[in-house]
Amino acid sequence: MKNKLFLILAAFCLIFMTACSSGSKESGGNKSSGGSSSDDQVVIKIWDYLSPDSSSGKEQEALIEKYQEENPNIKFERTYIPFADLKTKLLQGVAGGNLPDIVVIDNPDHQSFIEAGVFADISQEIQDWGQIDKYFEGPVASAMMDGKYYGIPNNSNALAIYYNKDMFEEAGITELPETWDELRETAKKLTKDDVKGFAMAGIKDESGTFQFLPYLWQSGSDLDSFDSQEAKKAMSFIKSLVDDGSLSQNMINWGQSDVLVQFQTKKAAMMENGPWQIPTLKEETKDFDWGVFLMPIDKQPASVLGGENWAITADSENKKEAWDFIKWTQEPEILGPMHELGGRLPSRSDLAEDEQYVWAKDEHVKVFMQQLESAKPRAYGSKYPEISTYVQEAIQRAITGEDVGKVMEDTAKKIEPLLP
Repeated sequence: MKNKLFLILAAFCLIFMTACSSGSKESGGNKSSGGSSSDDQVVIKIWDYLSPDSSSGKEQEALIEKYQEENPNIKFERTYIPFADLKTKLLQGVAGGNLPDIVVIDNPDHQSFIEAGVFADISQEIQDWGQIDKYFEGPVASAMMDGKYYGIPNNSNALAIYYNKDMFEEAGITELPETWDELRETAKKLTKDDVKGFAMAGIKDESGTFQFLPYLWQSGSDLDSFDSQEAKKAMSFIKSLVDDGSLSQNMINWGQSDVLVQFQTKKAAMMENGPWQIPTLKEETKDFDWGVFLMPIDKQPASVLGGENWAITADSENKKEAWDFIKWTQEPEILGPMHELGGRLPSRSDLAEDEQYVWAKDEHVKVFMQQLESAKPRAYGSKYPEISTYVQEAIQRAITGEDVGKVMEDTAKKIEPLLP
């Protein structure tokens, strides 16, 4: 599998180099339809997966409209591409020499496309800008490779634990769990009849890996020690919740939206989920009181970093204009109001502490901002998607009854050759 992936990547790179070195780019390539025309208008093409109907999609449109108003010489051509299709579209763009100027990329995918040659090295621009030290380390690391910058983080999220305050009160629970043992005991007390104490996603897609990784890191382990005693303990902990009856075995079929439904319908007293669920809960779940607390720890605190990064493509003919726009989006007076509109959290630590914004005032959002401090990126190089698939398979096997030790050892052998 490793050799096959290497050959595919090499083929893409060869096609990419051929397209870049061909003499003519007039009818294709990455040249914008306006380029630098007679009236000096520059057309910047953007690809993103932010649904037009979502709050984040509306934020994107608002950003573009505002920048165009302030910069009449700039026109944007934004293309929405569903999340599941964006990676394929980028690879096709590399092969055909037809990429946009700017891409909004899911942060765990960033390094994969850096290695494929899709994104431009903007280390000098970052240095001249002088603002990168104001960002959380985890988000910044997701946009880097070999000490160079290939983008900047635009927004971030992490996982924390939601809980039903009414159920806690009925069970006589007065303190929030801070450790794995306390979480397990709390979940047991909250489990009654058809109500489970805890819910989390374990479906065989990226959200399953996303929800498991915090436990792996909290144990003191990582993907390069997936067969260690610490890693086995992390998987065994999740399995113990299922064995206790506190977590439904059906979690292997749940995505994060399914987990939300379990919580909203009072089938789960606690759930592991992200800040993007807060607006929905506030609008739709008014029949019980709920709160959020930090993920309980084993050896160390940890959560997983989610969010999107800005990146400029390596073949863009409008790099300066693209960078000027991205830099503008990160100005606090722009970033703050826009992220409130989009229901997202900033990656800038200085903005996170600004008391005029919801993330510094809302009791629920503030927990996620605190959780970001221990959130780690899924920065495992270009083979991460394949690595993640093996982690998902391990979750499925362990939860359905296979020996955890054997599952972890088998999986470690598959993961190790794929790590950077």
